[in-house]
Amino acid sequence: MMAEAILKDMDISLDVFSAGLHPEPEVDPFAVQVMHEIGIDISTNEPANFQKFEGMQVDYLITLCEGTKDKITSINKTNCSEEEIVYMYRNIRDEIKNELEYFFSRILEREAKMG
Repeated sequence: MMAEAILKDMDISLDVFSAGLHPEPEVDPFAVQVMHEIGIDISTNEPANFQKFEGMQVDYLITLCEGTKDKITSINKTNCSEEEIVYMYRNIRDEIKNELEYFFSRILEREAKMG
């Protein structure tokens, strides 16, 4: 969800979809909070299973590595303060944002100039 929203924020004209293998029933409230901090609202987004998009033709398929998922699922919310959890979510958000900024500037903008 964070990656989809960040990429859409870079260029509203892009068709961007987000899905997971085992999506949660609701958007994580900590993800909503840290995205709100950078001016992006994901509170009304709905997690989707990848099968929703099966067979769809796409120009790019961006996957988040297991490391990102592991970071999120390894946050033991019962043993951490809310401040520590938010700090970890911010780091994950910033890592995703940095990677997508690189993709956007090095791939998408370059293709737009060429074509």
